[in-house]
Amino acid sequence: MIKKILSSNLLLYISTFLSIIFGIFTLYTFSGTSFIQLNENNIQVLLIINISIICVLLFLIIRKLIVFFYKSKVISGLSTNLNFIKYFIFVTAVPSIFVAVFSLMLFNLGIEKWFDKKVNDVVNNSVEVARNYLEENQSSIKGEILAMANDLNRNFNLYSENKQIFQNYFDQQSRFRKIEESYLINKDGLLLFSTSFSNKNNFIAPLKTFIDMAQNGQTILISDANKNQTNALVKLSSSENIFLYTIRYVDPETVNFLKNTGEASTFYYKLKSNSLGLQITFAAVYIVIVSSLILLSSMYAINIANKISRPIIKLIFAAKEVSVGNLEVKLKYEEEDDDFKKLYQTFNIMTQEIQAQKNKIVLSERYQAWEMVAKKLAHEIKNPLTPITLSLDRIKDRYSKQINVDKADFENYLNIISRQVEDIGKLANEFSDFARMPNPIKKSNNLKKLIEDSISLYKLSEKKVIFNLVYSSTQDVFKFDLNQISRVLINIIKNSLESIYEKQELDKNLQGKINILIENNNDFIYIIIEDNGVGFKTTPKDLIVPLSTTKQRGSGLGLSIVSKILHEHGGDLNFIEKSNGAKIKLSIKIN
Repeated sequence: MIKKILSSNLLLYISTFLSIIFGIFTLYTFSGTSFIQLNENNIQVLLIINISIICVLLFLIIRKLIVFFYKSKVISGLSTNLNFIKYFIFVTAVPSIFVAVFSLMLFNLGIEKWFDKKVNDVVNNSVEVARNYLEENQSSIKGEILAMANDLNRNFNLYSENKQIFQNYFDQQSRFRKIEESYLINKDGLLLFSTSFSNKNNFIAPLKTFIDMAQNGQTILISDANKNQTNALVKLSSSENIFLYTIRYVDPETVNFLKNTGEASTFYYKLKSNSLGLQITFAAVYIVIVSSLILLSSMYAINIANKISRPIIKLIFAAKEVSVGNLEVKLKYEEEDDDFKKLYQTFNIMTQEIQAQKNKIVLSERYQAWEMVAKKLAHEIKNPLTPITLSLDRIKDRYSKQINVDKADFENYLNIISRQVEDIGKLANEFSDFARMPNPIKKSNNLKKLIEDSISLYKLSEKKVIFNLVYSSTQDVFKFDLNQISRVLINIIKNSLESIYEKQELDKNLQGKINILIENNNDFIYIIIEDNGVGFKTTPKDLIVPLSTTKQRGSGLGLSIVSKILHEHGGDLNFIEKSNGAKIKLSIKIN
């Protein structure tokens, strides 16, 4: 199961997809734009994941290359495939490595620029400005609360004598000193008094620690950046148990600026202290991404090399098959590029032509052998026929008058022998004709007229057979041997008629049909003859072999002669499968 998974491309595709996803995700995280926080732990986890995926991808690609390497020693064409892969990987990997090195150098130069003296001075100055602003703000509010406390101490008798006058005085002091909220509290943090415009519901007492420090005479300043306010706490000298607690709000934009300045400064000095680690981390991230790209380009190179070399391998395999004599091999080109389709078409046409030439040579040699056999048979058969015929005539003349008993049987036996001798003589003549068949004398003749004349010979006498002629050919006149092609047509039509006769003996109502269709292309005239007789009783190709026949009184030379004539006219005789009857296709070369 594991071997099957490794041998398939599924795991390779999954690793490739994960490598791309995590590479992009790591880059976004490092740039601070990902939803994962940029910190050392997250970067380390992502690097481990990326390196693991790259190791798997590298293992699969190396395994694929090793398989290609070993197969290239056995299968022809794979060495070319392997060379393609090497070239593609080299072309893609070398530029990627140069770009990676150049990018790392630029990044290192950028890191050095980040921490040069000018940038360092800007950061320090920003921090100093923020610090001075805070100190000035705290010094200001400290002065205001001390001045307000002194004024309250001088007039604190109003607090116990006339609350309303003290309220107005307390409010004026707060407004004059631009303090938004002012409170009087005791040492336990309980609210005793406040300005009329203060929101008592939101009052939060200071920590007990701050109150104890103020009890000892300190002026306490409390800055809360989250609430954009500065709080101050001081003990009133006119009372042992009363403290002045004030709140002044600061502009939020100013507070945010100070906060951001502090955070930026902290981050800057953190980076500066870990600049080497930053360079190493970025280099690791970048190397991971570049490695992923190189491996992806390698996989793409393998696929491209396979696509290019696959047609070549198929062509090499087909050429090997042809070299060992298999001319039936065909190259399918449904999924190939146009150039390879043309190459495959040319190869298929070439093998077809070689097959046709080979068949013609074989057929010519076969016909020569058949002619020699036919000539020998004709000679051997004819030699004894003459003395046999003379002997029959003498027996008949001498004994026909002497035999009185069973004389009819005697004459019948002689007639049977005479007919058999006559049949043997006809067979010998046919063998002789086959052996002495002359080369075709090709002259310009009208094929349409020849076919019509051949059909007309039978139309008048054959009442139970219908002849249909469809002449779709655009060429009527071309060069062929008139006598030989006429013999071909008569032989084929005669076979069709005899086949229909045999079927009509079983079905008296059968209406025989012989359809003749004439077509052509640039090279050949096609004569297709179809009947509804008994059809072929044996394998059709066996019928062109001399002495092969399915008829009771057939010589077995008719279709052999037809095949030989068509062969010498550059054509062929083909039998077409048909469920009811027989169908034959004759081809004659035009040029």
